[in-house]
Amino acid sequence: MKQPFALIISDDPQFSQALLARWQQERSAPEFTLVHGDLSSEIDAHSWDLAIVGGLRSEAVNFVLQALEMAGKPVILVCEEAADDDPALHCLVRVVRKRQGWENIVLLVAGEIFRGEELLARSEETEQANKQLTSDAKLGRYMLAERHALNNALTSVLGNAELLLLDAQNLPPATYSQIETIRNMAVRMHEILQRFSSLEKELKIMDQQAQKDVAAKRAIAASGMS
Repeated sequence: MKQPFALIISDDPQFSQALLARWQQERSAPEFTLVHGDLSSEIDAHSWDLAIVGGLRSEAVNFVLQALEMAGKPVILVCEEAADDDPALHCLVRVVRKRQGWENIVLLVAGEIFRGEELLARSEETEQANKQLTSDAKLGRYMLAERHALNNALTSVLGNAELLLLDAQNLPPATYSQIETIRNMAVRMHEILQRFSSLEKELKIMDQQAQKDVAAKRAIAASGMS
C-alpha cells in the first residue's frame, strides 16, 4: 500500500507545528503538505488522502470546507466550540474541539481514517482479483467443453495428412512439405489439448475449495446465532 498523504490547511504556524511535532513522535507518519486557507481551492483532489483544517479565520472555514467537499475526501476540522453554522454538517467532516490534547485526538481519528481507506483499497483489489479468477475459470471451462470437438477435428486433419503422406512418391516435393507441416502442427495442437486435463483437475480443486469455504462460513454463522 502507498504511504498516505495528509493535507494540513492552516493560517496559524503554531497549529501546523504542534500537529507535526506530535505526529513525528509516532513510528509511522503520513507525508504532509502545508497549505494556507486562501490556497485550498487550488489543491489537486488526487494529491491527498486526508485534509486537516485548523487555525483559520472563522469566515474562511466554510469556504475551505466547501472547496474540500468537492473532492469527496475525508476532512478533520479542529475548531473551538460549535458556532451557529456547525461545520460538522458538511459531509465527510470529523470535528475535533480544540482543547488540551487535541493533537492526540487528531492522530487517533486520522489513524482510523487511514486504516479504513487501506481496508477499502484491499477490498477493491480482492474484488478485482476474484473477478479475474472468475473470468479465467469461465474461459477454462469453455475450453474444456470445446476440447473434445477440437480434438475430433484435429484427429481428422491428422489422419488425412498421414494418408496423403503415405503416397509421397506421387506428390510434388513442395506439396509433400506443406502436408507434412499440416501434420506436424496438428500433432502439436493435439499435445496442447492433452495438457487441458491438468486444467480440468485444477478447476475441480477450485470448485471443491469454494464449496468448503461456503460450508465453513455457514458453520461460523450458525455458531454465532446459537
